[in-house]
Amino acid sequence: MSSSDSVFRGLDAVADKVRRVARTWSINTVNTAVYILSGGERVLHEGRFSPGTGLWSSWNRAFNVQPQRFETPESEEEICRIVKESVRLRAVGGGHSFNASPLTGGTVLSLDKYAKILSVDVRKRLVRVQAGIRLRDLTAELLKHGLALPVQGSTDAQSIAGLIATDVHGTGRDAGFLSTNIRSIRLVDGEGRARTLEAGEEAFHAVLGGMGACGVVIEAEIACVDAFNLRKSVTVVRCDWVARHIDEILAEHHHVSFYYIAGVQTEHVRMNTWDHTVEPPSSIVRLHKMRLELVDMLVSGYLLGLAKVLDISDVTASLGLLFFKLTMNGHHTVYPAREGFPRKLFYNHDELEYGIPYDKHRACLAEVMDHLAERRFLTIVEVRFTPDQSKSLLGPGAGRRTCFIELAPSLSVDASDVFADVEKILWKYGGQLHLGKATRANATQMEAMYQERFTRFRKLQRALDPTGKFINDFVAQLLEGASPRPSTQAPADRGGPLLPSADGPLVDGPLVGIARVTAAAGG
Repeated sequence: MSSSDSVFRGLDAVADKVRRVARTWSINTVNTAVYILSGGERVLHEGRFSPGTGLWSSWNRAFNVQPQRFETPESEEEICRIVKESVRLRAVGGGHSFNASPLTGGTVLSLDKYAKILSVDVRKRLVRVQAGIRLRDLTAELLKHGLALPVQGSTDAQSIAGLIATDVHGTGRDAGFLSTNIRSIRLVDGEGRARTLEAGEEAFHAVLGGMGACGVVIEAEIACVDAFNLRKSVTVVRCDWVARHIDEILAEHHHVSFYYIAGVQTEHVRMNTWDHTVEPPSSIVRLHKMRLELVDMLVSGYLLGLAKVLDISDVTASLGLLFFKLTMNGHHTVYPAREGFPRKLFYNHDELEYGIPYDKHRACLAEVMDHLAERRFLTIVEVRFTPDQSKSLLGPGAGRRTCFIELAPSLSVDASDVFADVEKILWKYGGQLHLGKATRANATQMEAMYQERFTRFRKLQRALDPTGKFINDFVAQLLEGASPRPSTQAPADRGGPLLPSADGPLVDGPLVGIARVTAAAGG
């Protein structure tokens, strides 16, 4: 290679870094502005379809597709007809996946107009909803009836169908999964037939956490609890203290999570706890929440990404922890449960997440942190915990008490190589994949993770979708270990050439969560 070629390659690398930072910061800035101007009510953190371009994009704009059809049905009959007519179909909700699961060059079916609350039984604490409803809208209505969900994840912008498809989890001593509270679902299978599945039926448990590979979930009946308040506390503590006392910490609090700043040798970690309380919410609870989320945006959305580009990781990590200490340490706020669990404002980022057996999590976390420090890859690592309560076959916490380890780097940096290395560490400790997150796993790894659960799932999934209507390239990679379907089969998911997206390189081969791609439907 000539010296001039080396110079041009170096300039291209610099230009790519600048482009990533500029795009990510612009998205963060627009969302922060909307968040502030709306008084903490709104952000632009959802997938969307543009009629002008025919392009559907995920919430972080990392995954895009131009489907042959984009449908927004308003009745069960319409959904059944669309499914029956389609050769390939994927359903979308809030677009919060961090992989290519929603992409197909065939039919993309949005449930945004199928989002009503059908009934609320206060005495039995049961609610039945159409599955396109966003979690924020459901919890707001439940609160009017004096009800709540026992646990939620970190965002309320997702649809109920999407939460079911990935067996969403939160963090909790006594409750951890939405699937624990699902009593029945209504599903449209691969032949376009609607059927009701109840807890205890094998097919019901295959659908929970099944990536939408079994059909389109259109309704759900959910068990609720009486409305409650949460006292959220934030403290900055020593990492070695957490490692020694984690059992006592989890026993003491209803809900616990940790935010580690990885990529450098740090001695402290941010600990978040949530506990049920009879105290009333603060009169300025929204302002408290906005302040905390804006600090998180500053540290995670701007400083950490910039530090990687400028190679000032140690200084930035110290500044991040200092910000946490000055603005959050010892901070306590009482929230209604629906506002205490999720956050509204997120920086534009990627995610890799696995559920690790609880008894192995300390060794696994230590190895992950050491690897990230060796690579000097600066990122937030979130750690959460759940009891053995998942009702899914393929959920990340299925079949055991679990610690969830999640990497959440800004999209201002390319995390693909780091994700690949860390994923191998997570496999080593018996990790189970969160199916809504980035991954390089294939069917071989999935079978190793879930063993007989995987075999049972595949049998049930094939019965519900005998022609593979809901299997796109990403799902095929996880379930079949297959490359994209050859052109002799009708129409392939991508249906045309892969196009580079704004966040990553052109990719050839199976779609993976790490690859940032745009799928174009063929003519």
